[in-house]
Order: sequence, then structure tokens, then C-alpha cells
Amino acid sequence: MPDTGEMVVVHRLFTQEYAAAVPLVRGVAAGDTARSGVAADHLAALGVMLTEHHLAEDELVWPRLATDPAVDSALVARMEAQHERIAEALGRLESALPGWRDTADPVLRDTVADACAALLPALDAHLGDEEEHILPLVPGRFTAAEWAVLSERGRAAVPKAHRLYMLAALGEAAGADRRDEFLGRLPGPVRLLYRLAGPWLRRRTLARLHGNRRADRVAAAT
Repeated sequence: MPDTGEMVVVHRLFTQEYAAAVPLVRGVAAGDTARSGVAADHLAALGVMLTEHHLAEDELVWPRLATDPAVDSALVARMEAQHERIAEALGRLESALPGWRDTADPVLRDTVADACAALLPALDAHLGDEEEHILPLVPGRFTAAEWAVLSERGRAAVPKAHRLYMLAALGEAAGADRRDEFLGRLPGPVRLLYRLAGPWLRRRTLARLHGNRRADRVAAAT
């Protein structure tokens, strides 16, 4: 059977990271280009991942469902329209990133933070719709191998420098209800690494994003 549960965890990752990005960005001091650079690079990596996630659906999922007479065409059209709204919001965010990365200008900082906040409602609405209405349609319409292509494309889209962080963030996004599934999908060596070093990895990556002085406080809150 197609593994649709993995997509739920990926959805949680996007909402988790974009929600956390709002206070992260607002906490960068004016002129602190070291911190703005780290935060901007993180958001750029998320943008690459989200764009590829939706592109894979545009190319592989919606066309298949659109030609199925048993699927409501209005549902597919709504999914496509939601993708367009998210792309527009993401475009506004990404257009502000380079200038803020290089200058840590407080006006651009607020623009980036506001763009992250504005992206969240569109993202939440779409991902909720997809989990409620689209994922139940997958079994019987996609083979496990066909559905796995989406996961493969998603993993390939993660920038190399951000893979350890995203591994830790996915583990957090999985939560207690999907932690065993998440671990079961990992290759043996990666699963062992996560079990042995997961807490340390989470603290290390939070320290990189939020600064060492805030890392323990943020980790405790999450």
C-alpha cells in the first residue's frame, strides 16, 4: 500500500518550521548579519523543499486524479488554486530574503517575518484539505512504487547542508503518534544515528538557528 503517512509528517514539518520562523526572524537584531544569514539560509532551504513538494504533486498527483471520473473535479481545482496562493505567498517571502540576509535591516526583517506569518494560513488550509480529502484517495489509484516517487523527490530536494537539521526536525514533527513510523522508514544506519544522537542533534541545530544562549530554552519549549 502507498505510504501516505510520511506525507503527513512532511506537512507537519512545514507548518512547524514556518511557525517557528516568525519569532526566529523577529529575534534577529538590526545589523546582525551573522544571524540573518543563518535564518535566511534556513528559510531558503524550506522554500526549495516546499516548492519541490508541490511541484511533484502538480506533475504526478493532480493529473491522475483529474482524469478519474470518481474524483470530484472541483476538489482537484481547489488543490491547484491553493498551490498557486501558496506559491504567491512564498514568492513574496523569498523576494525579501536576499536583502535581509546581507544587511539584517530591521524593516526587511519585519517584511520577512510578516511574510512567514502570512504564508501560514494558506499552508494550513491546503495541508488540512489534502490530508482530509486527497490522501484517502491514494490507495487503489497509486501503487506503492508510484507514490514513493514523491518521497524520493522530496528527499532529493533537501539542500545537503540542511539534511541533518531536517532529520531532527522531522523527528520532532512526527510526534509521539508517528515516531515509530518515522523511525521505521529510516535506513538502518540513519535510524541508529538518530536514536543515539537525536537529542544532541536537535540541540545543536537549534543552537545554530537561535543562538547558543536560547537553544536550551527553545528545545525545552518544543
